[in-house]
Amino acid sequence: MNAFAVHEARALAYLARQDAGPPPVNPEDRAEWREEQRAARDSYRAGRAVAVGANRLDTVRRATEAGRYDAHAHQDLMEALAAVEHGCMSSWRATPYGVVWIDNEV
Repeated sequence: MNAFAVHEARALAYLARQDAGPPPVNPEDRAEWREEQRAARDSYRAGRAVAVGANRLDTVRRATEAGRYDAHAHQDLMEALAAVEHGCMSSWRATPYGVVWIDNEV
């Protein structure tokens, strides 16, 4: 596992900022930019982000523990991770605060 502490709120805020892009030069456009960030962060919180962990395997473990993913059909978490990756309905984004499992179907 990585040596950093996973911080879900910061990871989601980081992704929202990345999604919104750099702040506009014109101060009058910043309110709209902030709203884009807020909407992206809310989308992640509402279920688009399944879980945040130190790496992909840890993220699946955390999703399972939180009841966000049912891994009972798999022998272990490695098999569950392989199934998630094979399904192609998810993506993974690394942040300084953890790896985020994103549900592309939400």
